[in-house]
Parts: sequence; C-alpha cells; structure tokens
Amino acid sequence: MNRFKAGFLIIFIAVFSSICGAEADQLITIGSFNIQHFGEEDNPERIENLARICKGIDLLAIQEVHPDGVNAVEALASALGKEYRWVVSDVTTWERFAYIWRPPLEMTDGPWLMDKPALGRKPFFAAFKAGNFEFEILNLHLFWDGSKKTYPHHRSAEFKILDDWLTYRNEPQLGLLFVGDFNAPGMFYGSDFPPPLGSAYFFYKFLNRHGLESVTLKAGIPTSIMNRNIYDHVIFNPSRHFVPEFAGHEYVEIVKWDRDWDMDGDGRLSWDEFQVARKAVTDHRLVKAKFRIDMDIPVYPDEDEENI
Repeated sequence: MNRFKAGFLIIFIAVFSSICGAEADQLITIGSFNIQHFGEEDNPERIENLARICKGIDLLAIQEVHPDGVNAVEALASALGKEYRWVVSDVTTWERFAYIWRPPLEMTDGPWLMDKPALGRKPFFAAFKAGNFEFEILNLHLFWDGSKKTYPHHRSAEFKILDDWLTYRNEPQLGLLFVGDFNAPGMFYGSDFPPPLGSAYFFYKFLNRHGLESVTLKAGIPTSIMNRNIYDHVIFNPSRHFVPEFAGHEYVEIVKWDRDWDMDGDGRLSWDEFQVARKAVTDHRLVKAKFRIDMDIPVYPDEDEENI
C-alpha cells in the first residue's frame, strides 16, 4: 500500500470513529434484569458474572432483590465502575427493587414505592434526565399467580389495575417507561392477539389501549433461560407526544448470556445446566434498549389550534 492510500485510510478510520463515537455519546442504554433472589447469600463470583453481562449499561432496573440484598446491589454497582450510583427500595411483598445508573443520567425525582397503581408489589418510581431526554420510570414485578397471601392479585387482575391507573391518571404520560418482570405473555404470539380471557390477552389489551410498545415482544426472543416465555419488558408509548427518543428496534438486545452455561453445546440448557446457570447469574435474560438524548425538546401546538 502506498503512502497516499495509507494516509487516506487512516483519515477515513479517524473520521468514521469520530462519527460513531459522537453517535454513541448521544445514546443511553436502559436495561431491565430480574436477578433471582439477588443478595440472598454472599456470592462474589455471581457479582462478577453479572457485572460482565451488564457492562456498559447506563441505567439498570433490577427486580427480585432479596430483603437482605442491599450489599449485593452496592457490590454490583462497584463492579460496574466507580462512576455508578445505586439505590434500593424498601421491602414490598418479600423483595426489593433497585436502580443502578451513571452519568450523563441524573435522578431528578424519587425514588419511592408507589401506592398507586395498587399492585401486589408496589412499583418503584424514579425520574431521570440525560441531555434533552427526561423520563419517569416504573420498575415492576407482577405476580405470577394468586394465592391466599396475595389474593386477588395475579397477572390478569394486575394488568387491569395498570390499565385503569393509566386511563385515569391526571398527570400527562410524557416520558413514562414501564420496566420489569410482567410474567406475561406465557408464550410469544407474534402479530396474533392471544386467546381471550388469558393473562396474555389482558396484557396485549393493556398495551393496545394506550398505544404502548414492548421492545421485547418486537424482538420475539424469550427472556426465560429455560423455556420460550417472554416475561421481561421495556414498555412505553413511542409516539411524538410521549417517548420519541427511542432509538429504534435495531438498538434492542435480549442478552443471551446463558449460552456460556450450555456445556454440551446443544443450543439449550439441560435441567442440570439450568440449575448451575440460575445460581451463577439468574433465571432471566437482560433486556436492553437505547434512547436518544440529543433530540430537540418538541413544542407541539395546542390540539384546538391544530383543528382551526
């Protein structure tokens, strides 16, 4: 290669890297991760595994933190990097929630457990800002099914509670994100509406009524490491009035970390492999989505003016 071509190649790489770096600087990654019984026991190796899987994330919402798991959340934040901050909720129905985040994100309101919507496990609320992107986030873990202890709370009932809360909430739903383990749908239905009266039906009805979109359903990849179930979601209304900052489905990732525990290489976890994987990490996959923080803050005309 002559000097001219070599010089041109160097300049091209430098410019391309600069453009990619600039674009990366204007995106943040938000993730949701159900970490089963997180912090129930001291397990430094598990913290290392989790930190490797969550590397580079900007905001991580965690479900199923054990009531004694505050130190585990702190350890994970520390393993991710000294720039990370963290917060853990009070106990709500036998577990805690947590957020771990880093600049350019800053928490602008909260955090607190919400009494409404009146779910069996209270949602963990916080508000964040990064660049021009301001949003509220509700970290949720819906019940798998009812019991004498949790009655009448189960998936179908809790979807109805969420639906009613969103319908009658007085505050505008600007920049509202739902994240967490919704325990539904049990299976992926694609573009087909699920059968009536099942929990997945009420979940889809909730999404459709409010123009909500789940990045996980769109991806069509299971979030359980043992079966085809999709439980974990990042949900929002992507319209221009709500969350236009969503970078697009090409920036969504369902992290298949469990491949590293497929010891026989058959493309699935055996029961024994599953037991090892869930104790080493968890029984769910990490869901990640990117959002823009450089969009101009939109100013929309009054709806009455639009109709003049």
